[in-house]
Amino acid sequence: MPTLPSTAGGVSAPTRSAIIAGVVTGYHLMDIEGYSRTTELLLNGEYTNSLPFTVGGRSWHLSYYPNGRSPASANLISIYLGLDDKNGAEPVAARAKFSLLDRSGKPVPSHTRTTGRHEYSADGYGYAEFIKRAYLESSEHLMDDCFTIRCDVTVSRKLCKKLRRAASPSVDVPPSDLHCHFGELLSSNEGADVTFRVAGETFKAH
Repeated sequence: MPTLPSTAGGVSAPTRSAIIAGVVTGYHLMDIEGYSRTTELLLNGEYTNSLPFTVGGRSWHLSYYPNGRSPASANLISIYLGLDDKNGAEPVAARAKFSLLDRSGKPVPSHTRTTGRHEYSADGYGYAEFIKRAYLESSEHLMDDCFTIRCDVTVSRKLCKKLRRAASPSVDVPPSDLHCHFGELLSSNEGADVTFRVAGETFKAH
């Protein structure tokens, strides 16, 4: 037989819980050394991958297309991020930020691109029109035929629920007025049970 809720008086202890949407972040630096040679070796639509790196417990790689990923981007450099899993693991929700770095290793604002939330798989996702080759080749960011691309990856964790300790409700306690009562007793002489006579004057005491 189901138990009915109690109707007895009293207050239940407060409870508290949290729903936590966490993320894991990390980044990878890909150095391109011998840029001009890569443009000769890899034709339009051809690419090479970076070594794998791990963020959020998953393995990733960057795909570098020195002559663009498609005919429409033949005069540009394309960059893509993909899962490096070999066993066809399920996609993972993440955001990526691709940045061309300057000589001091800082992102170039005009060539920093951020994706929205995307379900990443081995197919990869990124920017076909990341950098115009003519811009890179005439810029100070290409030094000794080398440049660097940074990729920041933010992986969304699964929602987590936790029970937390709730603070007990506070009770407002009025300030003490005991001193007022003592003053009234002394001035009214009510309840006085001792009498002192000093230098001809009589004093009541409690």
